[in-house]
Amino acid sequence: MDGEVVQRARRGDAEAFGLIVEEYRDRLFGLALGMVRNRDAAEDIVQEAFIKAYKNISGFRGESSIYTWLYRIAVNTAHNHLRRTRRLSPVDFDDVAPILEARGLNPAQKAANAELGEAIEKAVHNLPPRQREVFLLHYFEQMTHREIAETLGITEGAVKANFFHAVQKLKGALKTYVT
Repeated sequence: MDGEVVQRARRGDAEAFGLIVEEYRDRLFGLALGMVRNRDAAEDIVQEAFIKAYKNISGFRGESSIYTWLYRIAVNTAHNHLRRTRRLSPVDFDDVAPILEARGLNPAQKAANAELGEAIEKAVHNLPPRQREVFLLHYFEQMTHREIAETLGITEGAVKANFFHAVQKLKGALKTYVT
């Protein structure tokens, strides 16, 4: 995101903040959906996260990227939601289709990988929350360990450990699909 747009948003320019929302809305939705596994809840989380960000944008110090700052807000908002609800719902593949298509998968590829996709979804769902977050941020958002540490407010070592354990658990859960 252009630094000028962020600076304008920090000065209260609603149009500039709208550009930030447009840029990151889908990515935040994907993150929230991966965490709470419910489309309506994910939409609410993203909306709440952007409201919090808008109210606090003047306090954004620029020590991290705007992307990292927004993700931290979204992750905290999702955590709060999970604490309130203490439940996870299954993801409807139709809900995530726009996100998958945005990543370049065509319908034929999705159909060919449906069984594996369901197995991966279940395996990721069964990860402990912190491992799931780290895995989703690294794999789907392609964040570095350092960026994940900043986003989640944990050490880089904790990120590496959580990612390692997540991958080991996923390998075990998906061993029947590995040749």
